Amino acid sequence: MANPLTRAALAALTALLPLGAGAVDADKVTIHESVTSAPPHFTILKRVWVESWRSAFFTPTYRSQEEAAAAFRRHAASIGGDGVINFGCYNRAISPNPPPGSPLSCNGTIVRFR
Repeated sequence: MANPLTRAALAALTALLPLGAGAVDADKVTIHESVTSAPPHFTILKRVWVESWRSAFFTPTYRSQEEAAAAFRRHAASIGGDGVINFGCYNRAISPNPPPGSPLSCNGTIVRFR
């Protein structure tokens, strides 16, 4: 019979299996700027660039909203998500009229729809 520590470790690993099961193709991940355009039932997996303490010092920038959306799709698929809600990009330039191509900061919430 397994000791309690072994059983606890096995239970923890078993709980993580659904995250990797049923991998999602990044091209199939949907992006929603608002929760109102998303299907009504979902489970939040990760709030990208908000949860980490590192975001106070560094977040990636993107050249376009399309580039950011592709990166968020890949990230969502890698952790078993099939959607991104509340996706938005914001210009990092300080001037009121930033030049085209200024770096964008983006954030969103990776979800799994039910």
